[in-house]
Amino acid sequence: MELSISLMKQIAAMFLMIIVGYILIRKKICNISDSKILSTLVLFVSGPCAIINAFTIELTADKVKGFVLAVFAAIIVHIVYIFISYILEKIFKFNTIEKASVIYSNCGNLIIPLVQLVLGQEMVFYASAYLIVQTILIWTHCKFIISEDRNFDIKKILFNINILAIFVGIIIFIGQVNLPIPVQSAMNSMGNLMGPLSMFVIGMLLANMNLKEVCMQKRAYMISFFRLIFLPGIVLLIFIFSGMTRLIKGADEIMLISFLAACAPSASSVTQFAQIYDNNPGMASVINALSVILCIITMPFMIMMYNLMV
Repeated sequence: MELSISLMKQIAAMFLMIIVGYILIRKKICNISDSKILSTLVLFVSGPCAIINAFTIELTADKVKGFVLAVFAAIIVHIVYIFISYILEKIFKFNTIEKASVIYSNCGNLIIPLVQLVLGQEMVFYASAYLIVQTILIWTHCKFIISEDRNFDIKKILFNINILAIFVGIIIFIGQVNLPIPVQSAMNSMGNLMGPLSMFVIGMLLANMNLKEVCMQKRAYMISFFRLIFLPGIVLLIFIFSGMTRLIKGADEIMLISFLAACAPSASSVTQFAQIYDNNPGMASVINALSVILCIITMPFMIMMYNLMV
């Protein structure tokens, strides 16, 4: 229960940051083009620093086991989501954007800052495991269903900035490399910017949308329900009845991070691919925006359910 309350407080704080971003655009203090600059800072500076920082911890058997468990949990989540999305597609006649929005979550820009602030910097180490699995699938499965292009671009995966940061982090972790204090301090400070900057960007993008129109899209509510409540509920039952939350020491907390990623709003990558391949980008933006708004209520509720059941 304490964790749910802490999460609710932190999501409320992040929501206030979103409002700041919204006001910056509405009051014409910033232009919408400025959000691209902030996104670039998050993508290429703050995000990688937060990830690398998470790997500057002591190498222990428990940490390695925990990381492997986190990767396994991420794989399970994505298998379940992909399988069920194909069933839902047949029943509800999902288009490719709706299906991708149900499967993929905003585990980078939202979950890493949330884990940082609620559970501590050290736990980002386990959050990065989910990021590895999703990044690979985003550039293969997600790209394929939106573009219908079967070409597999390994370079896009290997040279993704988050994957590179994780590789660097793993080298530091395995080699137990001690970074100079000024470097560590600078990376820590830049990594801590990820949460506020990410929230500002979300607020700025929402300010550029017709929120009344977003809230009128009935089908987007259905997709958000599957994304934020229905599928995470199935994952929660799998985590509990499979015994994964008790596999190793601290497994319940590690699985909580995977569960946080599983019940996060739709991935912004879906909107980006929709724009690139001209596949219903308007609908993708609406689903993304609505799921972000609704997650302020649904995520604390889902975490409360996790705490009650685990």
